[in-house]
Amino acid sequence: MKESKVITFIGGFYIFGGIIALLSLLFNGSQLNLVFNLPNIPDYIVKLLLAIVYIPLGYLYIRRIKYTNWIILILAILTFCVSADLTTKLNTQPYIGNLLYSLFVIIATIIRRKEFVKNIKTIFNKEDNN
Repeated sequence: MKESKVITFIGGFYIFGGIIALLSLLFNGSQLNLVFNLPNIPDYIVKLLLAIVYIPLGYLYIRRIKYTNWIILILAILTFCVSADLTTKLNTQPYIGNLLYSLFVIIATIIRRKEFVKNIKTIFNKEDNN
C-alpha cells in the first residue's frame, strides 16, 4: 500500500510537539500541568513525559509500525476531550484549533489504518531503510 503524506505529516507533528515540550521545559514555557488539569503533578514531569512519549511515537507512526495507529488514536481522542472541555470552560481559540486538529488526526488515522502493517523489527532491518 502506498504511504500517504497525511500520516507522515501527523507523525512529524507529534515529533514537533515533543520537541516543543522539551524546549518549553528548558525555557520555562506555559504550564502544561494546568492545561491538562493536573495541578498536583509538577510541570516539568508533564513536559518530560510528553516529550518522552511524543517523539518516539511520532517516529514509529511515520514508519507505519503496527499498533502505533491505535496509540495515536487514543491520544487524539484524549486530546479532543481535553480540548473540548477547555473550549467550553475558557472559550478561547487555541483550544478550538486543538479540537479540530485532534478530530483531523482521528479521522485520518481511521481512514489510513491499513498502512500500519510493519513490525518494529523493520526499523533495524537495513534492507527496509533504503
